[in-house]
Amino acid sequence: MSSTSETASPSHQVVNKSWKDTRARESGFRPDIQGLRAIAVSLVVVYHLYPSALPGGFAGVDVFFVISGYLITGHLWRGCQKNGRLSLADFWGRRARRLVPAAAVVLAATWAASYLLLPSSQLAGVAQQIRASALYVQNWQLAGDAVNYLKQGSAPSPVQHFWSLSVEEQFYLVWPLLFLAALLIARARAGRAAGAAAARTALAHRAAFTLTAVLVIASLAYSVYDTAVNPAQAYFVTTTRMWELGAGGLLALLPARLTERVARLGWLGWAGLAMIAASQFILNGSTPFPGWIALLPAGGALALIAGGSAQGRYGPWRLTSARPMRFLGDISYSLYLWHWPVIVCWTAWRGSPGVVAGIIIIVVSIALAWLTKVTVEDRIRLAPFFARHKWRSVSTVLAAVVPVALATGFLVSQPGPWDGKLGPGYPGAAALAGASPGLAAKPVLPPPDDLSLPGYWAQGCLDGQHVATPKTCTFGDTKNPTLKVVLVGDSMAGNWWAPLDKIATQEHWELITELHATCPWTATQLYDPVNKGAYPTCYQWGVTVLHDLTATIRPDLVIASGLATQPTLAYPRNSSQSRADLGAGMATYWGALQKQGIPVIGIRETPVMSKDEPACVTQYGAAASSCTEPRSAALPADPPTSYASRDLGGTVPVINMNALICAPATCSPVVGNVLVYMDSHHLTASFSATLSPYLKDKLLPVVSQVRAR
Repeated sequence: MSSTSETASPSHQVVNKSWKDTRARESGFRPDIQGLRAIAVSLVVVYHLYPSALPGGFAGVDVFFVISGYLITGHLWRGCQKNGRLSLADFWGRRARRLVPAAAVVLAATWAASYLLLPSSQLAGVAQQIRASALYVQNWQLAGDAVNYLKQGSAPSPVQHFWSLSVEEQFYLVWPLLFLAALLIARARAGRAAGAAAARTALAHRAAFTLTAVLVIASLAYSVYDTAVNPAQAYFVTTTRMWELGAGGLLALLPARLTERVARLGWLGWAGLAMIAASQFILNGSTPFPGWIALLPAGGALALIAGGSAQGRYGPWRLTSARPMRFLGDISYSLYLWHWPVIVCWTAWRGSPGVVAGIIIIVVSIALAWLTKVTVEDRIRLAPFFARHKWRSVSTVLAAVVPVALATGFLVSQPGPWDGKLGPGYPGAAALAGASPGLAAKPVLPPPDDLSLPGYWAQGCLDGQHVATPKTCTFGDTKNPTLKVVLVGDSMAGNWWAPLDKIATQEHWELITELHATCPWTATQLYDPVNKGAYPTCYQWGVTVLHDLTATIRPDLVIASGLATQPTLAYPRNSSQSRADLGAGMATYWGALQKQGIPVIGIRETPVMSKDEPACVTQYGAAASSCTEPRSAALPADPPTSYASRDLGGTVPVINMNALICAPATCSPVVGNVLVYMDSHHLTASFSATLSPYLKDKLLPVVSQVRAR
């Protein structure tokens, strides 16, 4: 989606005499490629506004990648062919003055709008992403966030779409080095003798084509692998996307005779257009991507570029070269920059856009894009002061300093982290136990915009979603413990780490954790919410944990809990059937422990709210009714632990602590002036710790009971 407007290679020049555009005839400019840009940006905009209407619209980005690779490679090769050398400063300067100033303007404006419209709890995250976007490393930050379990459900950032621009900028940084290597190879093999210039050019072309082909094959292979193994990260990283840009480059490097023949195949352009259209409905947000399936939109873009020019007599060029399409193509870079911040800010201001609001957003985005192109993009790109001096062109990257400074200034100005101490007036769970009558409202702690991970999580004791090998961590009394206790389950079981760690210290227990993100400890085959299918790593983890508990750890007691709404492979939607299925698998493992003489205690599943509670509290206040949930909605009457206990004839007791988390009718985000949730379902360590004395009162008698059996 860059504003690259390089001309097409000579083999793709428009030669149809009936075409009257002088620019096309003289420079090889491809108006149909501007139309392809218009198609790509339109797909992305519609998808971001109404994803259900165009479920595969995100593939418009892949079309942009192919276009950019094709045009940039053609530009680089023509320079090498003409001059026999390559100026990195000139190339990078051109890219900088075309792209960076407009991006800097949008980022600065987006920060101002975010500061005014978004909840303060989101501003630190937005500032970090604006800085990453200005430095063109946003895709790597989002890749890290995608595998950071706690951040996966975070509110969308108004600049998260800069991930694809980051991929392109990294491509522009590396790609000329490939041509430099090709020139060096040619020079070494052909030498500098008279008459060797033609040979050097041929060798350089062959080397560039070979290097590009190798890179495309390697990147595609890695994309298929990483998409299967780690799809959340694979979507963003440069290494899984480079092949799409490289594929466009291969097309630009094909021999002129071949491309001229192909260009006359107008049907190929229509086939490419059909492939892009089909991808919009074959793909959706649950499709692991990019991987091999990205060949559909990328291949469509290649076919449309190859056969979509005016040389193809019956091709789609009349459609793609129409004036409205060319206009959208001309502003596609700025339109891509603006549309997502406008959508996010509108949503924060007025809520999710309907049809009328969507039209307003599109009109506003187009107006801002046109204004940015005319006053920023073109003015700086064509300014003689920059264009006539390569190092002045390079200096335009300094425009990025503005959004970086704004974001960094905000981050530096934030107060230091909260010290973690609640103090008087913050009883937490005690307020629901009736121990704090007449409690006065105080500022919520922990601050919603300054949340930290629970201790076990911060220490790396939560296995990642696609990790099959258990990781045990030990807390409490590790020298002379009176009991060896294991807490096992997912991160919702981890809600109980803070109070159990306190109890373990007081009672001289050794507390061992066996915890895995998005993976309750059950023999049931679960549904993977990332891969949208089987979840073999979770199943293998559970089998290994059972083996470790019975063969090596041999604890005196196992405490288990989990997420009530985790779907199973047989029932991929949360329902009473999925909870029963989940509970049956829990009973299988619990029963296996009992047969080995290891007692088990369950802790009933904690509430699941429907929204990000820290953001809601920041926006509406601690007492806002819009942040509360009916207890019946947050706590199903038949959680998996109740099914598991029932399946085992009640031999596994289940402790229910939810009366100290929710009131009789509602579940609130703040109890006793303490923030209850880190997101929509994980308890803050601060609130969880206030449950400690009440959990101890319930747990110790049950421990004595089950150990006496």
